Formats: sequence, structure tokens, C-alpha cells
Amino acid sequence: MNKGIIAITFLVAATLFSCQNTPESKLIGTWKVVDVETDFDETRVNPQTLKQVVELQKQTFFRILNDSVMVIISTGNTYEARWKLNPEDQRITYTFKGSDMTALPNELGVLVDNQIVAESDMYMGKMVVHFEKE
Repeated sequence: MNKGIIAITFLVAATLFSCQNTPESKLIGTWKVVDVETDFDETRVNPQTLKQVVELQKQTFFRILNDSVMVIISTGNTYEARWKLNPEDQRITYTFKGSDMTALPNELGVLVDNQIVAESDMYMGKMVVHFEKE
């Protein structure tokens, strides 16, 4: 009987340990902006607007709560979303909680060397935001 209990305990512990080492579980935590790169067309944006765009990005952060739920915090607003990591290209996508099942996912960024790198093409040019986990 003791061998059976030991075997079950070992199996449960191994299952819990393996679940904690998934690629998704390593992303759990708070991610904040560490760098914002811009390549904007200076004829389409003035320096003050550029500064405001960069500052807004620096105020945005997100918390990955578990292997499928995240919270995005931007300018005092909080949005809950479901996220997914594509193991082939390390791309992270999300959909907002409550959106219908046919909604196309938003791209959060790509996991690169312990950073999540988000690239955005806009009317004014291109912006790259680097997030790191606290």
C-alpha cells in the first residue's frame, strides 16, 4: 500500500512540475516597456506628437496571469484578454475577453531573448516596443 501511495504522489508531483516548465508558464508575470524605437516620417509627425506617442507606450504594461489569461493596463484602463503562444515562431497573440469567437486575434509581439518585441506599422511610420518581465 505504501508503494501505491508513493507512486501516486510521485506521479502528481511530476505532473505539476512538468506543467510549470511549459513555455507559456515561463511568461507568467508583469511585463513592462524597457525601450521604444521609432522610425517616423518627420513630415507626418511633429516632435511633440512623437514624444507623446512614446510616453503613452511607456505607460502600457501587461500581466500574464496563467497559460491563457492576461491583463493589459494602458493609461489607467484595464483590459482582460486570452492569449496564446505559437511555438513555431514564438508569436504571442490575444483576443479581448468577451469578443466573439470569429474575431481575429491581435498580435502582442514575438518572444526574442527574454523580451517580447512588438512592431507596429502606422501612418506616421514604424514603432518597435521592447517589453521585459519584472
